[in-house]
Amino acid sequence: MAIQSNSKSSKPNSAKAAPAPAVKAAPVPAVKAAVPAPKPAPKPVKAPTRRVPSQEEIQTRAFEIFVSEGCQEGSDLENWLRAEKELRLQGS
Repeated sequence: MAIQSNSKSSKPNSAKAAPAPAVKAAPVPAVKAAVPAPKPAPKPVKAPTRRVPSQEEIQTRAFEIFVSEGCQEGSDLENWLRAEKELRLQGS
């Protein structure tokens, strides 16, 4: 009886298998964002600079208002505030 070997081939494996050629993937197209890019923030608006009138200027204008209103007594505070407001707005 002959003894059989379990190996399939008695030849030594001297030839190496060549690596498979590299497959280049197709470029993926860029996907545009569904949300638009944010808009730049608006530039801050500067408040108008108002000059501060002197008390003498306010007093003079308040007296002018007093005279133009017929010299009515009891309106001194209203005349003063009106004069101050006019002079502040006039200086801006």
